[in-house]
Amino acid sequence: MMTTNDFETCIIGQGLAGTTLAWALNRTGQRVAIIDRDEQFTSSRIAAGLITPVTGKRFVKSWHFDEFWPAAVEFYRSIEAETEAEFFTQKNSVRLFANREEQELFNNKANRDFPELVHSSEKLINESCFDAPDGGFEMVSAARLNVARYLDVSREAFTRQECHFIADIDPNTDLQLEDNAVAIPTIGVKAQKVIFCQGFSGANNPWFQAVPFDSAKGEILTVRIPGFNEQRAVHRGVWLAAIGDDLYRLGATYDREHLDCTPTTAGRDELCSRLKKNLRVPFEVVEHNAAVRPIIVGRKPAIGFHPQFPQLGYFNGLGSKGSLQAPWLAEHFASVISGNTTLLPDLDVSRHFNRP
Repeated sequence: MMTTNDFETCIIGQGLAGTTLAWALNRTGQRVAIIDRDEQFTSSRIAAGLITPVTGKRFVKSWHFDEFWPAAVEFYRSIEAETEAEFFTQKNSVRLFANREEQELFNNKANRDFPELVHSSEKLINESCFDAPDGGFEMVSAARLNVARYLDVSREAFTRQECHFIADIDPNTDLQLEDNAVAIPTIGVKAQKVIFCQGFSGANNPWFQAVPFDSAKGEILTVRIPGFNEQRAVHRGVWLAAIGDDLYRLGATYDREHLDCTPTTAGRDELCSRLKKNLRVPFEVVEHNAAVRPIIVGRKPAIGFHPQFPQLGYFNGLGSKGSLQAPWLAEHFASVISGNTTLLPDLDVSRHFNRP
């Protein structure tokens, strides 16, 4: 007979959201179980993990950046210290203007909206390698999270704590709801609360069908660029992020029609074409990956508990800015789960259940 392990919280999904929530709950003293399908290609595992303070075509400050940035730095550094691993790098990034209109728009906004986050210089990049006719700016308070490394290191830590389980849990059939708990007999786990951190697959969760997704497939290449020697992330139509040994991650496409994890020739060609418009030296494609971003309509994460079954929780929709947002949001939700604060209404997943 299988022995039942009792936990305070059980997290389903060990992607960026689930991993960060598990660490945050550990900080509150909770005993946490983490269940994961152990998939090779997910949006978390192929993510570039870039953190930039100013984003988009309109040059806007990232949502809640002033709160999220210091929380992210403190959180990732503390997990690095606890695990004796390195996966978080603070380094300025570069945004190059695509045209004169972008340059003018930025100049009109920079001093007013985010002067402390950017600075300009006449020579931002090696123009013998990279085209930059209209200039650009450098962003401070920027970083890169090696997401795959973060997940692997965390999994090793959770495994040592004997709280990590590999299983494909079907929310329809594998959960037994009790008055103040949820049992998962197939793996011998019982918890007061189960939190779904399933990424894109959460769109099919029967308990949270009210959450509206607007997901997008993203394709990313790994390219070799001998002699480029640029360690900062560079943004101009595409982004490039160094990973060592003349290798760079290159991304990313947005495809809302084909929501699968299959790399395509069209995706590869699109990325290569964009890079060729900017890069003045040869490059070689060495790897090609694809996954689906868990984007929720309205672009805000969905966090909280089912309005009828408070044993069931949800933490999803971090999207392309998950590396920045995850620590603050996870610590906020951990505090809610522990009963120390109330959930911010504009994040509450129950708002989707109340839609007309």
